[in-house]
Amino acid sequence: MSTKKHIDVEGKQVIISASIPTEDVLVRSKTGYIPQYLTDIYGKTDRVCKDVTLLRLVNLSLKDFPGYELVSLGTPVNFDVAPTHLTRVEMHFNDKDQVEKCLKEINTSDMMIRLRVQPAWDWQAIIRNGHDDVVLHVGWYDTVYFLQFKDVFLGDLHCRYSAKFGFDPKDAKITHFRYDERGHLEMIESHNENERKADAMKDQVEFLRVFRDGSVETT
Repeated sequence: MSTKKHIDVEGKQVIISASIPTEDVLVRSKTGYIPQYLTDIYGKTDRVCKDVTLLRLVNLSLKDFPGYELVSLGTPVNFDVAPTHLTRVEMHFNDKDQVEKCLKEINTSDMMIRLRVQPAWDWQAIIRNGHDDVVLHVGWYDTVYFLQFKDVFLGDLHCRYSAKFGFDPKDAKITHFRYDERGHLEMIESHNENERKADAMKDQVEFLRVFRDGSVETT
């Protein structure tokens, strides 16, 4: 991913971290923060990238949930980037119709990621068990971004999405993990040193999407 930097009118450093004909994805801060999805990439990091972590995640998911079927590998982007964190969302449904509608919404979201460019997160290893259960994973590629948005699944926007298939996100079991340098997962019970540093600066960093018509949204 190529980047461009400039200073905006408020004196903040702005990094254009991704760009397509319809929009730019920006990282804006007074600290000059550079997201990890621009630094922890193949050839520039000692950490393993998504090609390794995704394979391990698939194997771990099928081991942790025997009898489940792999529905989708997730979003086929960011394979040269080293994921920082992972969120697992376990959902129990009452019937097949709910399951199918849930998977349809995930697929729609996945298509949007591919069309609009989303360098900081993606869907990974979506599995299902018959007509009742779906487990999905969210891969994160920056620690500050993860700490800002890790609970977004419980927010108003996702509650509206979930309402389309009759599910309350508060009923989901949500577990957060971090990746070590070799791509192994450990459950987050308390912040490590890197997460504490990121948490201290998370309110000073903005991740923004700027459209060609000048409109802006948090991404």
